[in-house]
Amino acid sequence: MLRAILVPLDGSPLAEQALPVAARLARATDAALHLVHVHSPASPNPISIEGMPVVDDQMRSLAAEHERVYLERAAATLAAELKPICTRLEGPIVQTLTSYARDIRAGLIVMTSHGRSGFAHLWLGSVAEGIARVSGTPLLLLRPGADGQLVDRPFRRVLVPLDGSPLAEEILPHAQALAGVDGGTLELLRVVATLPVPESMPFHERFRLDARAVAAERAEAERYLQELVARLGASARAQVIEADQPARAILDTANSLNVDLVAVTTHGRSAVRSVALSSVTDKVLRAVHVPLLILRPGQQHSD
Repeated sequence: MLRAILVPLDGSPLAEQALPVAARLARATDAALHLVHVHSPASPNPISIEGMPVVDDQMRSLAAEHERVYLERAAATLAAELKPICTRLEGPIVQTLTSYARDIRAGLIVMTSHGRSGFAHLWLGSVAEGIARVSGTPLLLLRPGADGQLVDRPFRRVLVPLDGSPLAEEILPHAQALAGVDGGTLELLRVVATLPVPESMPFHERFRLDARAVAAERAEAERYLQELVARLGASARAQVIEADQPARAILDTANSLNVDLVAVTTHGRSAVRSVALSSVTDKVLRAVHVPLLILRPGQQHSD
């Protein structure tokens, strides 16, 4: 399914930890592996004389050569049969990477990100977050452990939260492709919200749905998931749970099932196609502790 896999590198050991995972996926799918560095000037303020910027072509040439050698050395750490394509680009990082991924018809962007966990802190780096918000290419985000090291674990169990919408379902073929690399299964999850209004509203507990409404929605959710399981085959399983907090329920399910990957779309049933993340997706992004596959739905994908 994957024709090309893109790995953005910024010169840091952290970013380079994505290479073994991307290489494993490229070997398994026979995809072309692209290593890309987007040049960013060392200083936003160029040297100037009498108010005029000084352009030093020699320094620019040295920087370009240094970045080219860096990419070649990164490629040399991988198995010889992969023969990665190394590309140095210039321009705004998010827009440049997004455009390049589209040009090569990439089926996946693989990145390592970092940050503190918990709902109070987003662990997406600024570049990864920008790509997740605007790119139509699926983004695989890998998070190192507390020791700063990334463990490349097979994607044997992939959790896919769904809300019943076609937008949310767009993640399914991409999640199934990654699970298929390791002979894994899809764990489809539908959360029936028992609280119809945000918790932040005053007296939100007064608006709790009655038992009959919850039971009816649960029955509909179970029928919906069983239809998906029948369509996806033996590699998919499903469950429906009731919860006041859908995001927390997703995270608790990921922990209880010991999943290797969570696959989500940035928008679902109630979201417009804008650069803002849905509230549930945003909370999952902030607190998940396993690799995350993110897709902005409603776009044209190459794979």
